[in-house]
Amino acid sequence: MTPDGVTSNGSNDPDQVDPWVQAQLSTYQLRWLNTQGRFTSPARLLKNALVEWVVRHPDDWFRGTRVCDAIRLALSEFIDRHEDEFLALD
Repeated sequence: MTPDGVTSNGSNDPDQVDPWVQAQLSTYQLRWLNTQGRFTSPARLLKNALVEWVVRHPDDWFRGTRVCDAIRLALSEFIDRHEDEFLALD
């Protein structure tokens, strides 16, 4: 269990965003993922965001950026960089 009391669900479903990961995201980020999830897996989008972020910011990643911070930063940057490719939130 993490200090905030949220644990991983241990799901083997690759399309499910883990509860611990969800707890790291803002309300806006969760809404954005759920909106896009109508057409693609929210977990896949999050994985793509993380891959892009690590490639674009290798120094930050390898200097010890915490995973919870990287998740938020990666998704924020992904949303900004790809806003024209996805549904906008109301």
